[in-house]
Amino acid sequence: MSMQMGSKGLNSDINVTPLVDVMLVLLIIFMVVTPMLQKGKGVQLPQVTQPEKQSDDGKDIIISVEYVRHGASFSYNIYLGQNPVSPDSLNTRLMDELRKDPSKEIYLKGDKRLNYGSVRQVMEICHKAGFQQVKLATEEIKVKG
Repeated sequence: MSMQMGSKGLNSDINVTPLVDVMLVLLIIFMVVTPMLQKGKGVQLPQVTQPEKQSDDGKDIIISVEYVRHGASFSYNIYLGQNPVSPDSLNTRLMDELRKDPSKEIYLKGDKRLNYGSVRQVMEICHKAGFQQVKLATEEIKVKG
């Protein structure tokens, strides 16, 4: 607050410029950081009522299987993290990751619009690469109430 003496009297206006500056900086920070929070390619995950919660230690391998529609037919794309990969290169890269760190786990994000066989093929690639367990990612159903 500022006070001015003189012919105009007291001026009790609040200067909001610093507040606006801080809010704009925070907005920019959140706009930059938010896309980095999602790991793997964004897909429509299957929904369940009570999913098992897993902590994220940041070193897990995220594989996404994306649904791609082609008119009346469909196909799928495979992503390792955010990078598209072919089934053959996925096998090679997973074997390399397993050699580097055998404690890594695989989380498979399969689009809910895909059939079971498509996601199962990617699971088989993970097993052939040497991973004994593949965890399927799901999304919790939001209960209104």
